Amino acid sequence: MPQTVGEQTAGRPASAPLAARLAAVLVIGLLAGAATSILQKYLGSPWGSLVNAASPWLVPMFAAGAMWVRPASAALAGAATGLLELAGYYLTAAARGYPAGHGILQFWAACAVIGGPLSGAAGWAWWRGPARLSGPGTAALPGAFLAEAAVAYAWRLHYWSSATLFAVAGAAVFALAGLHRRQYAPAARWLPAVFAAGVAAELLLGLIYNQAF
Repeated sequence: MPQTVGEQTAGRPASAPLAARLAAVLVIGLLAGAATSILQKYLGSPWGSLVNAASPWLVPMFAAGAMWVRPASAALAGAATGLLELAGYYLTAAARGYPAGHGILQFWAACAVIGGPLSGAAGWAWWRGPARLSGPGTAALPGAFLAEAAVAYAWRLHYWSSATLFAVAGAAVFALAGLHRRQYAPAARWLPAVFAAGVAAELLLGLIYNQAF
């Protein structure tokens, strides 16, 4: 099939129509948040940790960012997805009889505003960014899962089964993400730095959460 001039110039995957991408952000965010609230009731250990942790919520933001051609748009899409996840979660929780206080809503909204753009931009870098950015983009999600395994579940909570689950998830995400454009080598070079940044973020998140709530 012939390519447009823009696609031939960029040499990158074509994007879906704008309306479809906006609809995808809306649906992905709301459904991810609602599913998290519902599954918290039914999943036991260690699987319940997947719906009680930060790094799995980054996955929809990452996926949303991959749909956009420009990094700024990807970052905005990541932030929007994060806020929609929050809306889907708390609307579902309220419908189930578990309304949230303003403080916790503000806390997680701030996390979405900060983490969403970073995750969206990482998704863009992984899927269609230049070679120099493909490494950190591909390493972003694995690093987040591994950092949460190490800090939240192994060090802070001593939930070893959940720590193992998140470590395995991080390795699986690395293997799957690296398939696109065969980005294993650059991702492996960036993974230690991304993991260190994730550890710092987990420590800061835990400190703020413990002091505020």
